[in-house]
Amino acid sequence: MFDIKPILPATKCTLNRTCTELASFSNGECCSYKHHLPAQSVSPTATSVSIPNPPWAPQKPSFPAYMEIHEALARSSMIRNVLPRHEQGGIFEADGYARASGRPGVYLTSPGLGATNIISGIADTNFDSIPIVAITGQVPRGLMGTDAFQEVPLIDITRPITKFNYLVLDVEDIPRIVKEAFLLATSGQPGPVLIDMPKDIQKELMVPNWNKPIMLPGNASRLPKLPERPTWKKFEELRWFVGLTGIPVASTLMGLGIFPCTDDLSLHMLGMHGTIQANYAVDRSDLLLAFGVRFDDRVTGKVEAFARNATILALEGINRILEKNAAKQPTAENKRGKGTKFNDKVSAWIEEIDEQKEKHPPSYRTFGEAIPPQYAIQLLDELTNGNAIICTGVGQHQMWAAQYYKHKNPRHWLSSSGLGAMGFGLPAAMGAALAKPDAIVVDIDGDGSFMMNIQELATIRVENLPVKIMQLNNQHRGMVYQFQYEYRDARVTKKAELREAIEKMLKTPGPYLLDVTVTHQAQVLQLIPDGGTFKDAIKGAQ
Repeated sequence: MFDIKPILPATKCTLNRTCTELASFSNGECCSYKHHLPAQSVSPTATSVSIPNPPWAPQKPSFPAYMEIHEALARSSMIRNVLPRHEQGGIFEADGYARASGRPGVYLTSPGLGATNIISGIADTNFDSIPIVAITGQVPRGLMGTDAFQEVPLIDITRPITKFNYLVLDVEDIPRIVKEAFLLATSGQPGPVLIDMPKDIQKELMVPNWNKPIMLPGNASRLPKLPERPTWKKFEELRWFVGLTGIPVASTLMGLGIFPCTDDLSLHMLGMHGTIQANYAVDRSDLLLAFGVRFDDRVTGKVEAFARNATILALEGINRILEKNAAKQPTAENKRGKGTKFNDKVSAWIEEIDEQKEKHPPSYRTFGEAIPPQYAIQLLDELTNGNAIICTGVGQHQMWAAQYYKHKNPRHWLSSSGLGAMGFGLPAAMGAALAKPDAIVVDIDGDGSFMMNIQELATIRVENLPVKIMQLNNQHRGMVYQFQYEYRDARVTKKAELREAIEKMLKTPGPYLLDVTVTHQAQVLQLIPDGGTFKDAIKGAQ
């Protein structure tokens, strides 16, 4: 990640100035590989700056096609550059940084395998509308199309999963492209933008024009200006609106924390693993206000039965699934728009929903002294007062963390929702810790998902990031013990020992891994079977 310090004297070096521009757009922070080279003195009146080879390099080095950018970054006194141990870990770190801060994350990597290793991270940010700018090296222009070493057609590969991508063919375009990339990543519906930069472009010297206008043919007239107040802060208006109207709120997995789960009007999460009261309210509602949602199949279940009596008003949403299914199933389309007139006297409706809360409270089975994973999350919520930034991998632990932690704050729930990428939790927590160094950041992970990017423990140790890791180990993957033994700070197996163990984890400075051995019989409930409806829900233990 980058940290801005006093800006270097003005120079005419394309790459040095590009780094300055990059830092100003990203608040000076991103993830990438780095090289520790001695700082170079730069004359304020210099017309050009050459990029010397490090002393250990051959006379005509054959470095990967991203070294020039790294060398420029190494000379910068305003950028902190974090070295991940794997490209996928790095792109997830930039993802977590963006989710926690509201600012775009930036990731820089090599061509070929390094670039293809970040595809999952780009797809994840595209699914969840997270603003990142990914910069990749590319082979020289003269070698493109020849199957040169590490040549990969990254533009073609990433076009379906980015908002926009650039192949830089003229060094004069770099200032404009960087500005456009950050504008596109953060405006409208946020998302990933990729810049593919050939090696020979990186070596060119020129006098840059930093005032070139943005060029987006066909889009310039409707391109929004960067908002003075990011749309990521619209949660304040939502809370005001709910307070004014008294309308109950159900959250999607992505929306947890936008409206506090501790509020009386919160129905918590809806959908396949949502609460009974949230799904009941949607099923019986007359009017459904959908703010910024896309009606994912995990939310709707059987589409023709979803909110069957409701008029649906979708604001800033992506109504794709409902539109497609309505076209195929006219009965679904016919049911929309026929709800009854909105009744502003909602007290009876609230009482009806409260009855469902009382009938179907969150519940889970216990097994003697064995630790239920749900209990571990409830205890963590109690000890952090619901204020920790919670990151997760993907699996049962993800759903338990969504269900049993009482999320109260926006940008405090970081989870790969659309793509469902295992291995997301640990690096995302690292990005969150860099974005919010004073916050408590906890990665709630499963032993399987944790293994996917376990190498980032080395980055955590080197950077001394205060990431707390609570691994819910249900002993389904035996190799995890062998790989994690050297990193684990404590293991707990009994309920009576859990409170003290979590308190110790939260109080210990720096990184900490707590291995919580949980019962393997635990299940994720409530559950609406795939393709089912609210009435088919499998409820939790009573």
